[in-house]
Formats: sequence, structure tokens, C-alpha cells
Amino acid sequence: MRMQIDHHYDAPVEAVYELISDPDFIERKYVALGGRDVAVDRTDGDDGTVEVVTRRTVTVDLPGFAKKVLAASQTTIQHESWAAANSKGERLCTYFVEVQGVPSRIEGTHTLSASADGGTDHHLEIETKVSIPLIGGKIEKFGGETARADLAEQFAFTDKELTG
Repeated sequence: MRMQIDHHYDAPVEAVYELISDPDFIERKYVALGGRDVAVDRTDGDDGTVEVVTRRTVTVDLPGFAKKVLAASQTTIQHESWAAANSKGERLCTYFVEVQGVPSRIEGTHTLSASADGGTDHHLEIETKVSIPLIGGKIEKFGGETARADLAEQFAFTDKELTG
């Protein structure tokens, strides 16, 4: 399943990037949104690149069809690779997410680009594949709906943090 999600921030690209790649912010955000056992590691490269690895445990209200094959409490590990700012000042990131114990693949991209009003347009592309016979597609659809709701909460948290 493929999704695209867009959000606008009322702050410049570098301010948004510095915040959303900051381990302290990431931990605060995920804890505030119900995550447990949140751990974040950031590695800065000499060439302006940044690697961020976030581990967290979340509880998901699973639909009945999924309860037989998935645990309600799941640990995810998200790997983000941020490139140095390009000539337009954009920040690009590729990422993938491991969901422990679930035969799945979640990957995508983030793009932070300057908007005409001096803010930042955040464009996400997400591709999800769940390899469970008969119900994998249903789980992908449920996961997409859950991801949209989760990302809306993350965007709201980030907006609030950016405006102080």
C-alpha cells in the first residue's frame, strides 16, 4: 500500500529539520503520544548527513481479524537517513521501519522544502507491505489508517513545539 501525506509548518526548513531530528524532541513527542521505552540515537556525519534510529513500544487497538496473528503491543525501530541540505535548501530523508515480530516492510521518504510564505512544506511518501497470507492487505489498510491518525498527532505536537 502506498500513501502520500503533506503538512505545512509555519517555520523555516532548517528550524523544522533541527527539531524533528533532535533526539530529545523525538523522545518527548513519542512519550507524549503514548509510546513506551523510547530510545533515540543520532549520528552526525562529517558531510552534513544525519542518521537517526528510534526505538519505541506502542499499543495498538487491533481489529478482530488481526488479533489472532498480531500482538497489541509492538516494538518498532525506525531508521532515518537525512541528507545534507541541497542547493534549494531542501532536506531529504529516506527511512524504513522494522516492526518486531511482524513480517512487514515499511519504507518511504520525507521531503522538507521552503514554501512561498517562509514556512516549510513536509511531504511524506510511505509504502507498506505486510506478508501475512489472506489478511496482509487488510492489515496494510488498517495500518494506513492508523498511520494517518498517528502522523496528524505528530504534526500537531511539532506545530505546538515550533510556536513555543
